[in-house]
Amino acid sequence: MSELMIGAPRVVSASWRRRAAVWIAFAMLLVAAPWCFPSDAALTLMTQMGTAAILALSFNLLLGSTGLLSFCHATYAGIGAYAAVWCMNRIGVQGVPLSMALVPFAGGLAGAVAGATLGYVTTRRSGMTFAMITLGVAELVWVMAAMLPEWFGGERGIPTDRTLGASWFGVTFATQREVYGLVALWLLVCTAAMYGVTRTPLGFLARAVRDNAGRVAFLGQSPAAVRYRVQIIAAAFAGIAGALGALNFELVSADTFSLERSGVVLVFTVLGGTAYFAGPMLGAVVGVFATIVLATVTRAWQLYLGLGFLAVVVFAPGGIAGLIAIHLRVLQQGLVRALWKPYVLLCAGLLLTVAGLVAIVEMTYGIRLAIDGVPMSDGLPQRMGASAWVAASITLAVGIGVVRFAGRHLRRRAASAGFMAEARR
Repeated sequence: MSELMIGAPRVVSASWRRRAAVWIAFAMLLVAAPWCFPSDAALTLMTQMGTAAILALSFNLLLGSTGLLSFCHATYAGIGAYAAVWCMNRIGVQGVPLSMALVPFAGGLAGAVAGATLGYVTTRRSGMTFAMITLGVAELVWVMAAMLPEWFGGERGIPTDRTLGASWFGVTFATQREVYGLVALWLLVCTAAMYGVTRTPLGFLARAVRDNAGRVAFLGQSPAAVRYRVQIIAAAFAGIAGALGALNFELVSADTFSLERSGVVLVFTVLGGTAYFAGPMLGAVVGVFATIVLATVTRAWQLYLGLGFLAVVVFAPGGIAGLIAIHLRVLQQGLVRALWKPYVLLCAGLLLTVAGLVAIVEMTYGIRLAIDGVPMSDGLPQRMGASAWVAASITLAVGIGVVRFAGRHLRRRAASAGFMAEARR
C-alpha cells in the first residue's frame, strides 16, 4: 500500500511533464513556422490553417465530446465575422484607440450570443433530430443574409481595413507576418481553453451525455442543459475563428453562412479524428493544404478531397490522429522489426493505387474539358491513347491487390506479435 502511495505522485508528475512538453512543443512550432516558411503565400496558408483549426476544434466540442452533429456551426463563425467587420469599421471610421488584435473578442461574444439564442431551440433534442434542426437553422440564416443585402452586403460583401486600428507595440497588421502572429496567438490560447473545457466537470458530463443521456438524466443532470452550455461555448470559439478569418481577408459576405462551410468543417474534423483532441487540428491543416494547394494543381481537387474523406471514414475511422496513435503504439511495443516488411509492401500498394487512380481521374477530366473546349491549366495532353488507359487501369488493379494482400499479412503478423490483443485491452 505504501509503495502505491509513493508511486502515484510520480505517475502524476510524469503525466504533467509529458503534457507540458507537448504544449511547449506546440508553442515552439507556432513560433518557428514563419521563420521556416517566410513567404507571404506560405504565411497566408498557415494563417488559414490556424483559423480552420480553431473552428474545427470548436466543432469537435459538439461532435466528439457531446455527440451532436451540427450543420449550422459555420453560422456562428459567420456571425462572429460580421461582428468583427462591424467593429473594425467603427474603429477605423471613428478613430477609436483600440488595436485590431481585440476584434476576436467581439466575434467570440457575438458567437456566444448566437449560440445562446439558436442553441436554446436546437439543443432540446439530440441525434438526428438535432442535426435536422441545425440544418434548417443554417438554411434559414443563409437565406435571410441573402435577402438583406443592406445589412449583410450580399454577394459583394462588406469590406474593411485591418490597418486602421491603433498601433500597439508597433503592430498595425499591415504585413501578413503580423496577421499570422495574431492568429497563432489566438490559436494557442483557444486550444488551451478548449482543452481545459474538456477537463472540467462540464466536459465529463458532455461525454456522459454522448454515451448515455438516459443515465445522466437518472443521476439528476439535464442532458439538454449540458448540450446547451456546450453549444454556447463552441459557438463562442467559432465566432473567434470567424473574426480572425474576416481580419485576414478584410472581407465578409453572406457566403460565410453557406451549408458548404459547415460541410467543410465536418470533413476536416472527421478527417483528423473526432476521438482525439488534436485530431480536428490535424484535419484542418491537411484539409486547408489540400483545398488550397490542390486547387492550384488540378481541377479535380474536390474529387480528391471527397475520396480522401471517404477512405478515412471506411478504412480509418480514427482519422489521421488515430493512424498516428497506432504507429506510436507500434513503436512503443517494439514491433517495428516484426512488421516492417508487410508495412513497406502496404505502402507500395497504396502508392500504386493512388498513382493509377490519379491517372484515370486526370485523363477523364482531360476528355471532359476537351469536349467543352476548355484548355488544361497544367499543360497535360487532353486526350491520351488506349495504352495510357490500360497502364493506369493495370496500375490501379495491381495496387488494390497488393494493398489487400499486404493488409491481411500485416494483420496476421500484428496478431501473432500480440499487438491486436494489446490494442483491445
